[in-house]
Amino acid sequence: MAIRYLARAERTASQVERYVQGKGASRAQGYAVVRELERRGYLDDQAYAARWAESRLWRRPMGRERLKLELLGRGFEDRVAERALDLAYRSISEQEFACRALEGRRTSMRPLQWVRFLRQRGFDDDTIQQVTQVDLETGLDEL
Repeated sequence: MAIRYLARAERTASQVERYVQGKGASRAQGYAVVRELERRGYLDDQAYAARWAESRLWRRPMGRERLKLELLGRGFEDRVAERALDLAYRSISEQEFACRALEGRRTSMRPLQWVRFLRQRGFDDDTIQQVTQVDLETGLDEL
């Protein structure tokens, strides 16, 4: 039953464990199923988190903290999420992803809108300031 569940889509260990328990297995049985699937190579949270984070980042550029929240929301453990983030941001900086997020929007948006947009995407103030050249302490009042 757990293998069929995995065959439909990639899942985290916690998702599989919840699914098996929802089908009537005890907590110990759910844990045992997950460990067996990991041993057989059918389940690897770290590899899945890294693939998912990288794919998500390329489809929708966002800041590190927002991506971490999305990983945690999908059921990945904190240490797994952190390692996936390190891999996802290893080749391109957060500033470059912020620039990618603004591509095609710069002409249709004003600087204040750039700042709001990048904040919604989870970029930190330092990154936003570097990318937009807006002084976030004094510049927003002037916009």
